[in-house]
Amino acid sequence: MSKQDEQVQIVDAYLALNALRQVGYRNTATAVAELVDNSIEAEAKKITIVTLSAREPVAKRTVYRVQKIAVLDDGQGMTPDELGRCLSLGWGTRLDTREGLGRFGFGLKGSSLSQAELVEVYSWQNGAVYKTYLDLPEVKEGRQQYLKSVEETSLPKEIVEAVGGKIGSSGTLVLWSKLDGVDFKRPSTLFSRMQEELCRIYRHFLDDNDDYGKKRDVSLVDFDLDNNKVEASHELKPNDPLYLLEPSSCPDSDGKATNVEFEKPYTIPVEYEQGKFSDIEIRLSIAKPETQKMGGNSNLGKHYARNTGISFVRAGREIDFGSFGFLDSDTRQRWWGVEVRFKPVLDELFGVTNNKQHIRGFKKLDPKHDAEQIEALNEAAEDPENSGHYKSSLHLELNRNLTVKINAMLDVIKTRKEGSSADPSKAKPDPVSEKVNKDVAEDHTETSSDKEAETKSEQEKLAERTKYVLETRPELSEEDAQAFAKATIDYKVDLNKGSWPGTMFLDLQFVANAAVGVINTRSPYYEKLWQHVEDSGDDRALSALEVYTMAYVRTEDEFRKTLDGETFEKFRDRWGYWVSKLLENIDE
Repeated sequence: MSKQDEQVQIVDAYLALNALRQVGYRNTATAVAELVDNSIEAEAKKITIVTLSAREPVAKRTVYRVQKIAVLDDGQGMTPDELGRCLSLGWGTRLDTREGLGRFGFGLKGSSLSQAELVEVYSWQNGAVYKTYLDLPEVKEGRQQYLKSVEETSLPKEIVEAVGGKIGSSGTLVLWSKLDGVDFKRPSTLFSRMQEELCRIYRHFLDDNDDYGKKRDVSLVDFDLDNNKVEASHELKPNDPLYLLEPSSCPDSDGKATNVEFEKPYTIPVEYEQGKFSDIEIRLSIAKPETQKMGGNSNLGKHYARNTGISFVRAGREIDFGSFGFLDSDTRQRWWGVEVRFKPVLDELFGVTNNKQHIRGFKKLDPKHDAEQIEALNEAAEDPENSGHYKSSLHLELNRNLTVKINAMLDVIKTRKEGSSADPSKAKPDPVSEKVNKDVAEDHTETSSDKEAETKSEQEKLAERTKYVLETRPELSEEDAQAFAKATIDYKVDLNKGSWPGTMFLDLQFVANAAVGVINTRSPYYEKLWQHVEDSGDDRALSALEVYTMAYVRTEDEFRKTLDGETFEKFRDRWGYWVSKLLENIDE
């Protein structure tokens, strides 16, 4: 064979695997998370992360250090054929799916080799245990150029002892040895770091609510190899940067939520291919007044400081967490939380990395300092033929939403004082609303809200009104909100804010005894008129706009008694269409 015809390897096995070790996991906890992803995808109910530790001499003293790390689950397990391929680069069982946590065929190999030179994988279904492994030193020496055939074996004795012999009828064990990439070798320190990271990353799989992530039992166990005993164990509890999930892992909380929703979660439809859409969901929370009152130097306040930022969550699992340019040096930023949920179908638009460590290319855009970038994004967003069209549209829309919402939350937070009671005037009814409702109460025209109120008990009305007050006045404590609700329980008309797609800028809801007009904060009407008046500081103009809107709400409430409510919905929808269309004639 001539040199011209000689076959050349596309990749040298050792060099390729060694390069894979440098993929950039933030720490050991995020590398372990890749294995937890696989366990969740395999429908495991119980996942145990085990550190196998022993004493070893270090600089003339004996130190208790981690020797091996394992992740054990009771999931579906793998067939011998699947096990034999699981360490092959680019191979995975979920490469074509856009629904679950996996997709890239990268996690097991990339995470394992970033932390250890030897990775062993055991899996079993209906009894028989099989094993495969990848040993980097053997590959370097030329003794392992191909994946080894699987062999029937038994689970390592120390692993079985670490979990008290509780092994599922099926499952998988990944064992890392020859550790050289672990960030902390002291078990207690590694436990602390893993606990904080993993409790946040998997919070939706650890809380009591199965609506977004089915609950799993995930625990950390440190096993003392010298004395053959469990040295420490911890069950993971959710570390929620929105502080809404229960049971909470934060201090001085009794496991209860310490934040409240700032407003109801809302969705933004995102086009990712021509004619194809997927919703992202935005959730906002703000500390309860009594929480903020404890101050930043309290144990709870310090916990909040470590959890300050925006969380991007993909299929129930956190992908990235940080400031993304939305935070400044103001320490009061800790008292709000934002979570952005999206599905794997939007991976490319969010720039999800193959090791699921980051989203890429998203940050807050400052009109002054980022003018050129904003101009380029606008051009791409307006041109469907531009390769960055969909990503630019998402970037701009998400920036606009988060900027408005974070500023609104911070405005509320700044009205409070840490270590003291909130402004008592905030617990008093708004004078304009009070006068409007006094006038309305003198009119005895029958309304739909009257009919609706007849179906509710006084207790139900108070609960509805209290919930409404907490939504519209998040600066109030629950006690103050209930007092406010009692004082305004007889209100017949009121206003609130909501968020939904489309041009309809006003909706109608019944709360306690009142008809409530709900202003759509995503409508052009809100952006170009309502918000402009709010930001102007002209209280008289804002009051006039509120009175104008409440007058309409009252009118519809009266006529809905005799006319079909669907007619009014169609009317408001068409009204919103024309308002949005004609507002285009007003310059920015």
